[in-house]
Amino acid sequence: MLSYDNRILVSLSNFANDVSGRSFASATSHQSTFSVSRPWSRVSRRSDVFCDCRWHQTTLSDPLVAAKTAWPVPYVEAIFLPEFKIKGETTEKDFMVIGTISKGAFGKVYKVVKKDSNEIYALKILSKSQIISENAVQQVKDEVSIQSMCGHNPFVVNCPFYWQGRKQLFIVSEYMPGGELLDLCQHCTVLPEELVRIYVAEIALAIDFLHNAGVIYRDLKLENILIDGEGHLRLVDFGLAKWLKYGSRTTTICGTRQYMAPEVLSMEPYGHAVDWWSLGVVACCLLTGEVGHHIICC
Repeated sequence: MLSYDNRILVSLSNFANDVSGRSFASATSHQSTFSVSRPWSRVSRRSDVFCDCRWHQTTLSDPLVAAKTAWPVPYVEAIFLPEFKIKGETTEKDFMVIGTISKGAFGKVYKVVKKDSNEIYALKILSKSQIISENAVQQVKDEVSIQSMCGHNPFVVNCPFYWQGRKQLFIVSEYMPGGELLDLCQHCTVLPEELVRIYVAEIALAIDFLHNAGVIYRDLKLENILIDGEGHLRLVDFGLAKWLKYGSRTTTICGTRQYMAPEVLSMEPYGHAVDWWSLGVVACCLLTGEVGHHIICC
């Protein structure tokens, strides 16, 4: 479910270069200098006109001086805003861990139960330091925004809760008791053609929905397709998904090698059609038990 290990992502720039020249600490303003030289309690006793002017010129209108206001937000938290709230109605204290589902490059996925409702969820906990070091901040922000906005589709796993702590990101998704489609293929080797038709149709509906919503998925594979309690398929793990207007193209080389379209491997600009190529590979996998020269069954 959380499988960043086999992906190829070569267009990421160095984190130090990304933040150079726009450091929050280098931002200067009249009001920030004044707050450093005088305690906030003394500033608050100034005239109402001065205070109103001061507040109108701070983070309410200029986010670049966020770290120099009276209540500064650390950079390690500010870069994940506004998608990941610092304090919300739901936190990790509202869940109890039942077990571990999977492990990925940035963290683990746990099976948890929500204490107030006894509902079962999948909780993904990601390390901020690893995400920042690999310059994947926008990647994880796109993941939660896309999954939460598209999760109402019956063939997409919903993401109802997500927030951040000081060192970690928390993403809560619906729990799929049927597990990964890969596990089913490993157990059955070759699936009946009638069942494959239904499965391919369900994933095709999910992909078509995402494309019409302006999203390119880019990591369609058996591990990212889950089976719900009624036996239907659901897409999960939007770590490589991207907002892309239908008909537009992108150039980032990413995905899983066995499922990647030729234009991606050849480093050419590509569009939403790469998801249909990956779906074709999945269909062949379900019918034959193979992906390229790799046998699925153990």
